[in-house]
Amino acid sequence: MKTKVGRPKSGTEQERHVLLLEQALELFMTEGVAQTSVAHIASVCGVSTRTIYERFSNKYELLIAAMRHMVEQDVSAMFKVEDLHNKSLQQVLTDIGRFALNRVMEPRMLSFFRIGIAEAAHIPELSRAMKTVGPQRIHQMLADIFRFYAAQGVLPTQDFMRAAESYCELLIATPRTKALFGVLEPDWDAEAHVAFVVSLFLRGLEGMEPVHAAS
Repeated sequence: MKTKVGRPKSGTEQERHVLLLEQALELFMTEGVAQTSVAHIASVCGVSTRTIYERFSNKYELLIAAMRHMVEQDVSAMFKVEDLHNKSLQQVLTDIGRFALNRVMEPRMLSFFRIGIAEAAHIPELSRAMKTVGPQRIHQMLADIFRFYAAQGVLPTQDFMRAAESYCELLIATPRTKALFGVLEPDWDAEAHVAFVVSLFLRGLEGMEPVHAAS
């Protein structure tokens, strides 16, 4: 059955480009990367294959661009909840952690991640993108937040990029892995998990000796 997700025929060039990215990603997530051809994307999105190839050399380049767009949208949404000047670091990390974990644990995101792992095994550029497009942008955002609070005297100066990576690992790795393998506990509580991770992370970070140079 032919998937229908809309046709980007109107709007500005930028709006059409964004719509193409979003619709292509939806196809990749619902139908799989291997099963989604450029011709199929073009047909569903209401553009020519030539239009797509003028912008992307292959479907994997389109997929990476679509992933990057999705991450930027998520990061923009995270910026809206941070409110550094009116919230404690604990509350900011809780709000961001809640948003990020809910996003990662969405069924279609788990499915996409599973597909991505399989495809990345034999597509080097996709493998690199999955490691850098999402995590690096989010890690940088968190590192900047830590620097802000360090400047307020809330945190000792540290390697904040490493701290950001550690926070994301604590928050996401175990529940996502369990969900991917179908062994997530039926009574698993996402809110309790976020609260535990934030508390554990902050106690560890706040207790560390300051370092002279932070990344």
